[in-house]
Amino acid sequence: MNPKPFEETERTWAVVAHLAPLVGYFLLIGQILLPLAILLWGPKSAFVQAHAKESLNGQVSYTLYGLALLLLALTVVGLVVAVPLGLFLLFLMLWNMVQGALAAGRGEVYRYALILRLL
Repeated sequence: MNPKPFEETERTWAVVAHLAPLVGYFLLIGQILLPLAILLWGPKSAFVQAHAKESLNGQVSYTLYGLALLLLALTVVGLVVAVPLGLFLLFLMLWNMVQGALAAGRGEVYRYALILRLL
């Protein structure tokens, strides 16, 4: 499935679905709420919906991974492991968000790496 949007607004909404979580991180759980809002109330085109679902799945996954790393960091041995894994998670999250936004701008579908596909 590789939907090709014909309207610039569809590509813009898809790009926003990937980049909105950056703003959402300042609102604590906003990184999940913003892609969810686009999924529920944004344009109903298959292209925008696919990108919003991918972004939402990614943000839910990253939040769960981050919570697991936080719990791991509570132990002394876990702290040694959690810090490098946390840096890797941050890099992976930013990489997937930027690549998803770039693909959406080109009218392509992008699949995030290492996430749970819940939707």
